[in-house]
Amino acid sequence: MAAANTQPLPLSYFAREKVYGSYDEAFEDSWNVVILDLAHQSLTFNAERVSRLENLRVLNLAGNPGLDMEEAFTKKYFGGLSDIQILDLQENNLKSVPTGINRFGNLTILYAGKNQLSEIPPFFCSLKYLEVISFHHNRLREIPECLSKLDSLHTLDLSGNTQMETEVLFSRLNSLPNLKRLYLSSCGFTMLPLEINNLQAIELLNLSKNKLNKPPQYLFHLSSLRELNLSGNGIAELPDDLVHLTRLEVLVLTDNNLQNLPPAIGALEKLIYLDLSGNRLQYLPDSLFRLKGLKELNLSKNQLEKIPAAITDLSELQVLDLSGNKLKALPYELEYCRALRILNLSGNPIAPDQKKLLKEKYPQIKINF
Repeated sequence: MAAANTQPLPLSYFAREKVYGSYDEAFEDSWNVVILDLAHQSLTFNAERVSRLENLRVLNLAGNPGLDMEEAFTKKYFGGLSDIQILDLQENNLKSVPTGINRFGNLTILYAGKNQLSEIPPFFCSLKYLEVISFHHNRLREIPECLSKLDSLHTLDLSGNTQMETEVLFSRLNSLPNLKRLYLSSCGFTMLPLEINNLQAIELLNLSKNKLNKPPQYLFHLSSLRELNLSGNGIAELPDDLVHLTRLEVLVLTDNNLQNLPPAIGALEKLIYLDLSGNRLQYLPDSLFRLKGLKELNLSKNQLEKIPAAITDLSELQVLDLSGNKLKALPYELEYCRALRILNLSGNPIAPDQKKLLKEKYPQIKINF
């Protein structure tokens, strides 16, 4: 691999850079081109003049399946620009990762989702600055063992890869030293191996749209979790092991089969956002209202007929979605939710006179009927 000319720039640097949106625009000002966005332009040819873009750091070629990507990353074209840090190759019908990418010693972020990739090539393990790898919706069966060498890797998206062997996958995920954010949505998981409990450094875990209708207790012992998404799994019951998620700030449980919430829900003292939409809840337990720091609560598309007076305890609540329930009225204690600014009541059988009263009583709240 060719050595990069400089160290990677901080990602915040790119926020102030101009985005060039075409070959012509870039070639007129080649020295100043840091960000080149050629996404979804139906490109069918590689232009030799790209080799003049010596300061290019961010390249977006997503959605150009007619482009010969293997050729594009030879030294004659983009492959000679070794300082590229962020690369987007999504939606290109790729069956393999272009080999020329191994020259990008400063590569920090790679998006390669929605292709037909069956493997992550071993040369990735030498790209020591990689922080984010996204291979969502491909055909991966496994990840290479040598990814454990990537000390900078903190985010990995493998969502939509339905052919992965779970035990092998998690044994290798456990070897990633600084992994913090893991996306495994729509992978077809019916179970999770015990090895997942070794991911004690994980802060964000997305397991949505799998088939985990009975998530194992040990899943709820990942004590560093700040965000957990279990939506769309057909879950009918949550274990009391929820109490171990003491740092959890975001919990998404939408589109499951929950009829009840365990008392343990009240132990999530750090929770800021809770999404329980699309379940079968008929009542809300007192434990729910112990979540004093909750700012957003989504209870839409359930079977609620009343909201308990204990809602007054949610003094930090700013957004409350109660749409698609069976509510005819709200408790007067709602007036003590001083921080509430958005209230969605659409799809409830609330009488017109009640709607009028609510709007008059809460002029500071944006109410949607």
